[in-house]
Amino acid sequence: MISVDQLVAVPSLGLKYLAGAHGGGRLVTWAHACDLPDPWLWFEAGDLVMTTGAGLPEDEREQARWMEQLIDSQVSALVVAPRPDAPDITPALLEVAERRGFPVLSAGFDLQFVCLARTVIESAVESERQRLATITRLYDVYWQALHARGTFADRISTLEGTTGWALQVRDQATGEVLVSGRLARHRQATSLTAEGEAVEIPIPGTREIVLSAAAGKSPVNDRPLLQHLGGLIALELEHEAAQKDRLRASGADLLLGLLDETVTVAAVWPELRHRGMTGAVVVACWSTPDASPLRHESIHRDVSLQQYAPLLVARPAMLIGIVPCDLDLLAAIGTKLAQRCAVGISDKLSANSSVVEAARQAQLAVARAHEQHRTVQVYGEDTDDGGFLPRSVEETRRFVRATLGPLLAHDKHNDSDLVNSVRVFLRHDGAWQRSADELSIHRQTLVYRLRRVEQLTGLKPTSTEGSAMLWLALTAAERASLDLDELID
Repeated sequence: MISVDQLVAVPSLGLKYLAGAHGGGRLVTWAHACDLPDPWLWFEAGDLVMTTGAGLPEDEREQARWMEQLIDSQVSALVVAPRPDAPDITPALLEVAERRGFPVLSAGFDLQFVCLARTVIESAVESERQRLATITRLYDVYWQALHARGTFADRISTLEGTTGWALQVRDQATGEVLVSGRLARHRQATSLTAEGEAVEIPIPGTREIVLSAAAGKSPVNDRPLLQHLGGLIALELEHEAAQKDRLRASGADLLLGLLDETVTVAAVWPELRHRGMTGAVVVACWSTPDASPLRHESIHRDVSLQQYAPLLVARPAMLIGIVPCDLDLLAAIGTKLAQRCAVGISDKLSANSSVVEAARQAQLAVARAHEQHRTVQVYGEDTDDGGFLPRSVEETRRFVRATLGPLLAHDKHNDSDLVNSVRVFLRHDGAWQRSADELSIHRQTLVYRLRRVEQLTGLKPTSTEGSAMLWLALTAAERASLDLDELID
């Protein structure tokens, strides 16, 4: 579209600036003549107002207010070709226009407004024709880019080449960049700043995702064209989200198969590569100290996982996944799942690994992370227990079965509560009455139960050795998240 400066440059129109020359870059979408005292009621944003001055108030302060209202209506400029009986334009009117950067132009009374209007309208029609041609070219180019099977960033770069704008798609709420074109990345890398502020539009169908366009090879002066770009990107994001959802569902099926050992790691190893996990992979477990719910429903769409499609399964109060071995990435995911969320990480997987064992390692690690108030804990790297507890899940399972096995079997077959009685007694440091009160039993009943524990295990809960062994077994089982019922032969 034609700008105010370009209109002034047309010799046959004879236009001159009276005020607001620094606003000459404003674009003019249409032109109308009006001598009514309230032209702002009849014009739209971007229109050029042409008047003979007949509707201007005579009072200087009234002219200033008239000018303020006209500027507030978002019209592009005012052209005055005064007739002999029109009020003079006052300094107050021009001062308002100058202060607000609003172009006020003078023209001879002999100017035929139709000539000026024709110039504007022809420019608008030509601009629309060019926009339609550009839109057609954009769709063609984007379609070709899709068939080329490049990345999302490649397609954004293709759009940059067509428009001359530096393009970036980002999350307005977090400021995270989803994708940038090459031109936008170059500007950022070289610390170049765009002329003027970037123009942003919301991407249709998304909550906080915006398309940002900054001046690159061309200024960003066509918002409708930018909105067409937003529509193209909305389709891309919708397609990508649907694909991510399908991969999450199929990935959950695979991980469940691995956890119930109906599928082997070797069988899914090529699929992990297909999902972007070409390096080392681990089992990760996310949870919070108080077992609060995790916001995991859309975590697979997160920008941090843009290159990956991990295998994820939600369990009560935890999320388990086969993921890339990237500690920063896994910690970042935790911050988005919940406050105070920590992640436990297993040993690295191989094609012969047991995912069941790795999942137990991850659960043990996340329990240790909560104890030590960490956000990330790698299995086997914690040494704060002084080496007293078993170092592997299988070792823990054997130790707990050997120590607590007789109690677990007795509780199961006799509907008794020996294991819990020992746990409560040790937690209260051997205080008989407090322990009995918590168990809601008589003190003498607790004495009887602990004697039965000694008979079954050979460990006396009131002795140093017995209490230490029983505490180690209970603590190891808790940290490894073992299901005690599974340990009964």
